[in-house]
Amino acid sequence: MELGDIRLLISVGGTFASIVAAFVIVKTKLSGVIEQLSDIENRLRKLDSTVDKQHTNIETQAQRTHVISNMLEPSKREALHRSLERMDVEIRHLRRDVDALRSMHNGRHLPIIKDE
Repeated sequence: MELGDIRLLISVGGTFASIVAAFVIVKTKLSGVIEQLSDIENRLRKLDSTVDKQHTNIETQAQRTHVISNMLEPSKREALHRSLERMDVEIRHLRRDVDALRSMHNGRHLPIIKDE
């Protein structure tokens, strides 16, 4: 073998060793990046779940606020108060009727005579 052939073999061997070493380094780094990516994906899913829950809570609170604001609307409150006043007047009227009926009944019970 000539000196040039040996140098060529050494050069090819060195290049091959460099390529193998680079492959191992890239594979190691890639596995680390894949782990980080998996961790980031899990965190993103948890954040997405949390955001969905918060969004649902916000929508629920908005709906409750809307219902309460409708209940407290001045025109509806006025109608409710008018209805309650009518009921109060009717109760007073019925109370007077009951008192009048009680005063008619003096507490005596006459015996009932049966025709035989």
